[in-house]
Amino acid sequence: MKKYTLIAALLISTISMAQKVKLEETMAYVDEVEYIYYEKQNMANDASVKGLKADHEELFLKYLSYTDPNEITKANPEGKVRWVEFNFLDLGVKCEVENHTHKAMVKLIYENNLFVDGKLDQAAAQRFVSKYGTRFSDNRRNGNVNIIINN
Repeated sequence: MKKYTLIAALLISTISMAQKVKLEETMAYVDEVEYIYYEKQNMANDASVKGLKADHEELFLKYLSYTDPNEITKANPEGKVRWVEFNFLDLGVKCEVENHTHKAMVKLIYENNLFVDGKLDQAAAQRFVSKYGTRFSDNRRNGNVNIIINN
């Protein structure tokens, strides 16, 4: 019985500490407070992000994928490798994170303190890039080279 009480207490504390993210057309809210401008584009395959005090786009998110025969499983019969590229436009740096929903991307941005007081924190952005790197494109066979064979 004590075991179930402990598990319930841990679940409740975890749920109560989680941030509530809400996306509207061009605004992302965290715990019901305006956080960043977040606009899905290109049929939700991209997103444009800027701080509340910014006058231009500061971060561009692009959902990418490729097929890798080594990744074929019952759960992934096509062998798709999916990720999101974070492009910090003013800094000229990029990184890649696992593919998740747009809400999860806002939460990731929030948890890494990328925007503070309505502005992009450049030091936090640099740490974010260093932390995640470009492992998806680095691990891609043949890199970004397309081989075309004409018969």
